[in-house]
Amino acid sequence: MEVDDLFSGVVSRGEALARGAVLAAVLLAGGLISTYAVRSPKSRLIFQEASAPWIMADRPVSTALEQWGSSTAPVTSFSTTFQVQKVPPSIALSVRAFGSLRVSLNETPVDVAEEPNWKTFARAEVAPLVRAGANSLRIDVANLHGPGLVSVRLEGAGVALASGADWMAQLESEPPQRALLADDVRPNPKGRRGEAPLASIAGEWLPISALFLVCGAAFLALQGRLASGARTAITRATLVVIAAGWVVLFALKFRAIPLHLGPDASSHAEYVQLLGTQAGLPLATDGWSTYHPPLFYLLTFWLTGLVDRLGASWASLAPKVIPFLAGLGNVWVAAALARRLLPSRAWLAAVFAGLLPMNVYMAAYLSNEGLHACLSAGCILVAVDLLLRDEVSLPRVMLLSVLLGLALLTKFTALVIAVFASLFVGLRLVGLYRRRPAVLAARLAALVGPMLAIAGWYYARNVAEFGRPLIGNWDLPGPGRTWWSQPGFHTPAYYSSFGECLVRPYLSAFTSFWDALYSTLWGDGQLAGAAFQKRPDWNYGFMSAGYLLALPATLLVLGGAARSARTALRGADARLRSAFALPVLFAGAMGLAIFTMTLALPYFGQAKAYYALNTTPVLALFFALGLGDLDRWLADHGGRLARAALFGWLGALFGSFFLAFAA
Repeated sequence: MEVDDLFSGVVSRGEALARGAVLAAVLLAGGLISTYAVRSPKSRLIFQEASAPWIMADRPVSTALEQWGSSTAPVTSFSTTFQVQKVPPSIALSVRAFGSLRVSLNETPVDVAEEPNWKTFARAEVAPLVRAGANSLRIDVANLHGPGLVSVRLEGAGVALASGADWMAQLESEPPQRALLADDVRPNPKGRRGEAPLASIAGEWLPISALFLVCGAAFLALQGRLASGARTAITRATLVVIAAGWVVLFALKFRAIPLHLGPDASSHAEYVQLLGTQAGLPLATDGWSTYHPPLFYLLTFWLTGLVDRLGASWASLAPKVIPFLAGLGNVWVAAALARRLLPSRAWLAAVFAGLLPMNVYMAAYLSNEGLHACLSAGCILVAVDLLLRDEVSLPRVMLLSVLLGLALLTKFTALVIAVFASLFVGLRLVGLYRRRPAVLAARLAALVGPMLAIAGWYYARNVAEFGRPLIGNWDLPGPGRTWWSQPGFHTPAYYSSFGECLVRPYLSAFTSFWDALYSTLWGDGQLAGAAFQKRPDWNYGFMSAGYLLALPATLLVLGGAARSARTALRGADARLRSAFALPVLFAGAMGLAIFTMTLALPYFGQAKAYYALNTTPVLALFFALGLGDLDRWLADHGGRLARAALFGWLGALFGSFFLAFAA
């Protein structure tokens, strides 16, 4: 069904109630997350107060893993001296620390009862320990989960002291130095080594200009000459060209990338090796990545053994096959999803997914992200198809359930799509078959049964072994398995700034949440986790130029998301509303999940766009919608040359993306 037309008409009472329910749910979710961020001790978000600033030791900004293998928390000592002319009868000490604390005043321990919530001040009366003249205050903070932070206030008649940059801080045996106001947005110096986007555009201006001119001219030559009924053929041709381009990428670059290069690639390879050296499936405590469900690793192990007989060179390529095919599968799903919801622009969705840097570079690395993304995206496609049908057949419901089970057996992040797809399709089934209880029961069983049969045993095993179904490598059971990475905490500044990725994109995840997402969506902004030790063999001139060229594309994606949300709320057809609501809510939930995780795990590598790689087809749909709206507006107001410039930019953008990986 074509959805390019603007939807209008009278909104029924039921629709108004539905919109009100959605708005209430959004406000409730926002309120809960805000409360969690500000008040919960599990959220490591701090707010600076002028009366008692949070301070930290000055340590070099680094990508190093902290604390792993040690059960002893390092101690950061904060100290200062202050003068008192006359000791008042009452002096109140207010102190809070990220970590456990010990306080001493004039070398005498202060009995401070720590609050259960580390964000809350603990208080003590310290007037008996203060003397006229010089006094010394020392606070030791031991923290297993991040840097030692402290916030202090001392108040009394004629006495006023607060933590600040005039304090001294000393970490273990290191020399003492001036403390810093707690700062989580210090750039990583290694990020300055990367190519700058503006300079890269200047350096690659000739091929970028050529792409712009060729694609703009092609638009002028072909405009109006393609029959409207040829859109299916155009989409198929686009998919063939993209597949051929991916084969070229595999031959030129992917096959040469070492297996250990990529986000946690060595740990993923270790998981595969464990399958051949020990009996049974590894437990979450057997390795860095063995907390993941096993499907990707089992398939990789099986495929490696299958091709091993062809020779060592073929066997070394086998682990790359599944990520490659999964990334290409994401392109097919994007085209198929757009064909159901936006047929005239399905080819554009395919181009977007096929050249989206996040999807391309993750297809080159040994990781379970690609398979999980492809299976989850397949679930979205099947669920949308079911929501648009007048009759929901039992085999199609079972297909969705099987895909959900496989996705859950690949990565537990698939729980997000499992919840949304099951809810939407379940409600659709109730609406269709509520007057036929036997049919309804059979289809609901088909929706849940295969999923539980395929993946339920794995989560049940986690409960039996560890007492909970979900295990992450950030909270592995056992001694010496605690770790963290910088900054270890966040402030509102991390979530309220953007722009470093347009100047120094690589490792810009240190400076803000939005820079982290942007730099990993439109390029390999974290350099496969290598941090410049050994960068992947990409063309960083074109990749860096792409960061600036992608700014309009970002706005188009956001515009398409808003258009999709409008359709979900005000669409003329109930089936179309639900079909758009599912991808919109799913994409929003994935973004919200990444945001929330950065509060609990405030590490430079936690905010990564490819954690939502399974939204690639949804982002492609949004982009196609946003571009379609802009193209129509230009047709009405700007004329042919403006539209030619739009498609010229499109060619320069996607051409730069391809050359970033192929050249």
